[in-house]
Amino acid sequence: MISDKFYNEGYLEVFKIESGNALLELQKKIYSLTKDKLIDHDLNESIDTKLRLPFKEIPEKKFWSFFMNEINSSQELDNLIESKPIYEAFKKVFNEPCRFDISAFRARLPDQKRVIYDWHQDEGTWFLSKKKLNNKLSATLWFSINGSNYNNSIHILKKSHKKKLLNHKYVDGQGYFSADLKEQINENDIYKVKTEPSEAVLFHPLTLHRSVSEVNVINMQPRYSVDIRFFEKKGNLKYKTNLIFKIKKFFKSL
Repeated sequence: MISDKFYNEGYLEVFKIESGNALLELQKKIYSLTKDKLIDHDLNESIDTKLRLPFKEIPEKKFWSFFMNEINSSQELDNLIESKPIYEAFKKVFNEPCRFDISAFRARLPDQKRVIYDWHQDEGTWFLSKKKLNNKLSATLWFSINGSNYNNSIHILKKSHKKKLLNHKYVDGQGYFSADLKEQINENDIYKVKTEPSEAVLFHPLTLHRSVSEVNVINMQPRYSVDIRFFEKKGNLKYKTNLIFKIKKFFKSL
């Protein structure tokens, strides 16, 4: 069964989601907000081609914040998350998928370092949340809007979900997104992601993953994705965690 790989390996490899009009409308929304910042181009090109065009120059930081807010609050994004193809993707691993409280559009724009995340487990973020989001058997669908390559996507550490929830360190501007790794990671244990638009990977909330960082390189081509999360209606996540992280949770709850 497909779900066996998710529970045994901690993820499902890249697969296609026939997201149709829901994705197209979101792509159009993104293009409408960025088209004036892209290099000169033929307006008759396909939307996939347009969204892969490089920026003319590094955008101002305030544009990134505006852009993120516009998309994350848009009906187009909500329509994609609520679409039947997305629901069916989670049916690969859950019997009764329910939408998780937090999903997010991710825009990797030129020279925007805030979107580069270190190795972390999604449960590490929920563990310290006061919204009671932890202990849900959830999954994250990393959904590609305009495609990605091995230099600007994500890495997934195979079978890392079978270990305990690690202590996570706070990163300014991000939150608890840096796992306190004690062991050297074997390069052969990393699943490296490459996608076309409307392709995705699905992974467990305890699976370690990170953004791929292009060190000392300014890539003018943007990369757009969505972290979509659902959980199993009748499933709970059970795990052991680091003592230091338990202490952090105690003080956060005061």
